[in-house]
Parts: sequence; structure tokens; C-alpha cells
Amino acid sequence: MDVTADWCLTCKANKTLVLDHAPVVSALAAESVTPMQADWTRPDPAISRYLESFGRYGIPFNAVYGPAAPDGIVLPELLSSDVVMEALSRAAGATGTVVARP
Repeated sequence: MDVTADWCLTCKANKTLVLDHAPVVSALAAESVTPMQADWTRPDPAISRYLESFGRYGIPFNAVYGPAAPDGIVLPELLSSDVVMEALSRAAGATGTVVARP
């Protein structure tokens, strides 16, 4: 789950430098992965509640879910390819299926 907004410079940096580059872009395009994004450009109570459920009140916010991580793996605000790939692997566990969703 990628919670982002048009006005978030750190979100844009994460996208440009990590999420849109190898190996992350290929991993997110895999058939076993369901990437999801929440656009918080305009206030949205559902997104606010989602963030609050993790004790967060701002963005960027990224979490990876999967069979081995049903409650999500929260990523740091500044992403790296290594951090994202490791979270995808941990979340997939033995099944290899990852769902990036709330």
C-alpha cells in the first residue's frame, strides 16, 4: 500500500528513485503482487483512519501485506530498493504471493 499525495515531495522522491526502478518495478509488476495506492491529495477520512491505525498521521506511508504479514510490514518514510524487496520477500513467505493493500 502506497499512501501518497500530489503535494508530497518525499512521496515523489520515493516513486522516482525506488518504486519506478529495477528491481522494485519488476517485483511490483509480478502476477503474484497486487500493488495499491491511496491518494491523500485531498483529505479523505478513510485514508486518515488507515494511517491512524498504524499510529501515523502523515505521509509518505508504505506497507506490504502478504500471507506471512497479514498485519502489514510498515516501511520507513525514505525507501530504498533493498528495504522494499526485503519486505516483499518477508510478506510473501512460502507462498510467494504478496498483496500490497490495507
